[in-house]
Amino acid sequence: MTAVTPDDLASYLARFVEWAERLAITFVGIDDVLVLGRERDGSLVIDLEGRFPAGRRTPPAELEVVERWSPDAGDGLVRVEYAYELRHRSLDYRRAFHHHDERHFLRQFIVATHEHCEATMGVEACGHSFGLPARDAFDGVTRLYDLWLTGAKPDCATLRCLG
Repeated sequence: MTAVTPDDLASYLARFVEWAERLAITFVGIDDVLVLGRERDGSLVIDLEGRFPAGRRTPPAELEVVERWSPDAGDGLVRVEYAYELRHRSLDYRRAFHHHDERHFLRQFIVATHEHCEATMGVEACGHSFGLPARDAFDGVTRLYDLWLTGAKPDCATLRCLG
């Protein structure tokens, strides 16, 4: 992944939120100003809690978007972790795309990215499934949005279990 500047990352965050809001996704705790979290090691963090549109009597499906961007060898930042998660309480399922604990996952499973799929929330047939990397928040959330649009639970049996 190509390194970005803090200004590039702030622009990416603003574009993402505007795009998601056009899909009627609302974000909790966002007013007029979007803020990147900052960690002691110089990493910048995107941490968003969203809601998919819902009817008056239906609780909205929940969306979590987390990305951690760490300084690279130059002056830029590279994405080193992400989590894009959908929790659909009305249909009682969870679907997620993750890249974190890279050393552990490479050592344990020989992959850096993985997925979670709970056709019944809280019941995992497989702790970690093989997953294709998400290019960015747009890609990760598009995959979750497309699942949400079906109005059906995911078929977790189609995923390859890593263990």
